[in-house]
Amino acid sequence: MTYLPTLGMGALLLIIPTLTPAFADEASATRPDSHAPIGVMGDHRHKAGEWMVSLRHMDMSMKGNLKGRHSIDDAQILNLPNQHGSPAQLRVVPQTMDMKMTMLGAMYAPNDEITFLAMAMQHETSMRLNTYGAMSRTLLGSFTSRSEGLGDTTLGALLAGGDVTQKYLNGTWHYGLALSIPTGSIQQTGRVLTPMNQQISGKRLPYPMQLGSGTYDFKPSLTFNSAAHGEWRYGGQVSGVVRLDDNSQGYRLGDKTNLQGWVSRRLAAFASASIRLDASYQDRLRGADSAITLPVPTAQTDFTGGELANLSVGFNFVGQHGIWAGHRLALEWTSAIHQKANGVQMEFQDTLTLGYQKAW
Repeated sequence: MTYLPTLGMGALLLIIPTLTPAFADEASATRPDSHAPIGVMGDHRHKAGEWMVSLRHMDMSMKGNLKGRHSIDDAQILNLPNQHGSPAQLRVVPQTMDMKMTMLGAMYAPNDEITFLAMAMQHETSMRLNTYGAMSRTLLGSFTSRSEGLGDTTLGALLAGGDVTQKYLNGTWHYGLALSIPTGSIQQTGRVLTPMNQQISGKRLPYPMQLGSGTYDFKPSLTFNSAAHGEWRYGGQVSGVVRLDDNSQGYRLGDKTNLQGWVSRRLAAFASASIRLDASYQDRLRGADSAITLPVPTAQTDFTGGELANLSVGFNFVGQHGIWAGHRLALEWTSAIHQKANGVQMEFQDTLTLGYQKAW
């Protein structure tokens, strides 16, 4: 699998010449497939003076652990060294993780060439772990770590790109330039069961349990949406996340690049179905939080980043008449089809996304 370097992609988005903006015809505005699958962010712009509000809820699950591409059991993980020194080997092993994210978004277009956007996010994460004895490797018990609160906030704009009128590539492009503001906490704590069989409260939780990145992050994107080809549409997006500095705890999450494409088919005037494929690559975390010291894979800085690919199936619905006109409902189910972890990480399972959108 080939990925674009994040910084190179960001530069590419900034130097591509801006062409004449174009919109789909008025009739297509109420087509259910005039928006991308709900899992795609920043997929469309708006006309001058138009507003839109959106609400998305994502429920993601992880289960078991991988080393690279292959499953690894608890006994094998207990043989791995602990970078924090004591105990010398890992003694706490994640079993399951559930993450719920609720995203409230707003968009406004002051003119036909630019659409401003803002998104706030609420996180709720729960992880169940097994703890083994420091010397005996005996299973001491299980415990659950939880974190909840406001995530990072995104502010940005979608900029008109232009028309493409090739025979097999007919549609419009636009650019996205956004900044993620570190409003999510990176000092979440919880109760843990240690390898000395002690329950300790107020322990700094590992990196995946934190609510934000702690850094200002540049988020460029480039999106293509096709014109309607009978009952069919297609689109694609390349996007990235570039961490601009270390955070207050002395680390930065890895830069990330994502490439995705989708195809949708209108089933009725009010409904469409879609298939989407996405692939991403994320660098390793750099630096470390000196307060994150648990002997668990999620606290090892080398066990971060890697490759992930997903296949998604979705449905879009849009009201056509009366009080439901223009109200959009959508759902998308996503399943991981490829994962290559750096070191040992939890294995992605699936994600369910539900969404509502209304423009006026």
